[in-house]
Amino acid sequence: MDKINFEELFPDNRHEGETPLRQAQLVLLRMFKITDYICRKHNIEYWMCSGTLLGAVRHKGFIPWDDDLDISMMREDYERFIKVAVDEFPEDMLLQTRETDPNYHYLALPCKVRDKKSFILSSGYEDEESEKGLYMDIFPVDRFHKNPFIFNWEKLLKRYNTFICKCMDSIYFTHESKIRKMLANFHPFFRFLVVKYMAYAKKRIKKNRKLDETSYIGAGFDTLWIRYFKNSDIYPLTEIEFEGGKYMAPHSTDTYLKAIYGSDYMTPPPVEKRIQHARVLKPILE
Repeated sequence: MDKINFEELFPDNRHEGETPLRQAQLVLLRMFKITDYICRKHNIEYWMCSGTLLGAVRHKGFIPWDDDLDISMMREDYERFIKVAVDEFPEDMLLQTRETDPNYHYLALPCKVRDKKSFILSSGYEDEESEKGLYMDIFPVDRFHKNPFIFNWEKLLKRYNTFICKCMDSIYFTHESKIRKMLANFHPFFRFLVVKYMAYAKKRIKKNRKLDETSYIGAGFDTLWIRYFKNSDIYPLTEIEFEGGKYMAPHSTDTYLKAIYGSDYMTPPPVEKRIQHARVLKPILE
């Protein structure tokens, strides 16, 4: 099977950006277009989430100060995607997992899509040797029991994972507080706990695949984000505008965004809270 000529379909236009931030957004948009193309080709469903969905609804594109992009996929679609994308992505893009990038150690998020011709660096990650191009986050999503007793246990498991992941990651943020600096001394211990939890999470993920459409949907057991929705909040998926194109979104964008950002999500935050992820941003490498 011939490789798709993505350079012809979606030319790299990062040089058209008037600022480094806009150049970065053009890089991310191209990666998104390619990801969307591959998903539609293979009947893989995804939806915009987090700040990307907020930007689509509030700005019909990127939040003006945002420098990353987020999408979610149900576990079955996520697993299909990582199988096909690794072969279909163009040479200047990397499907970053712990298998494709041995130096990728961020256990709390199993997959990113990286651009190889750029550079982004967040505080605390200066010594990491993993690929550091501009990135899209891909969040696997799992099913959770509707039974209140089991659901509460699953939520407790997720909170436990969030706690130990954040403790483990303190090694990257020792400059932020004395507590972070203290917790960093126990990095090997927390990493051990996270690895143990991830092994358990695989079993829970497999077991919950059998749940039907009456179950809850939430950020995967192998991630640290705590978000839960009814199946009808997400499905059937819809299409909404983002940077001049149409991309997949949850069925009820209002319910989704209120759950994450509150009822006033259409009001931008004050200027002092408009924060970028990057400490160093180089969309064009010299």
